[in-house]
Amino acid sequence: MKPKIIIGIVIIVGALIFLLYSGFEDNAAYYLTISELFAKEDIGPEDGVRIHGYVDPASIRWDAQAIEVTFLLHEGGDTLCVYYQGVKPDQLAAAQRVVAEGYLRADGVFQARKIMLKCPSKYEVSSPQSTKTAEPVSS
Repeated sequence: MKPKIIIGIVIIVGALIFLLYSGFEDNAAYYLTISELFAKEDIGPEDGVRIHGYVDPASIRWDAQAIEVTFLLHEGGDTLCVYYQGVKPDQLAAAQRVVAEGYLRADGVFQARKIMLKCPSKYEVSSPQSTKTAEPVSS
C-alpha cells in the first residue's frame, strides 16, 4: 500500500475515535436514586448525574418572569428540591416519574440541566371486544 493511503486511513480512524469519545464524554451521566445521591460525596458540578423520583404536584413553583421552575422529587422516604431554569414541561404535574439531569449544589438543591418526564401511557391494552358475525337475511 502507498504511504498516502495508510496516512489517510490513520487520520480517518483517529478522527472517528475522537468523535466517539467526545460524544460519550458529553453524554455520560450516573443514574442514581435520591438516597444514593445524598450518600455520594465525590460528585461535583462537572459530573453528570441523573436522578429519578415522583413529583409532588403541590410543590411546583413556576416563575414565568425568570423562566424557572422548582419542585420536590420524592422516592421512598427521601425528598429532593429540584431547580430548573428553562421552560416548564407541560405535563410536569401529571407525570408519574421524572428524570432530572444535573448536579447537587452545595445548598442541597439539585440544579437540573434537563428534565425528562415519564408519563403514563395513553395507549393501554383494552379487553378484546366480542365480534358479532352478520347473519344472512332471508327474504
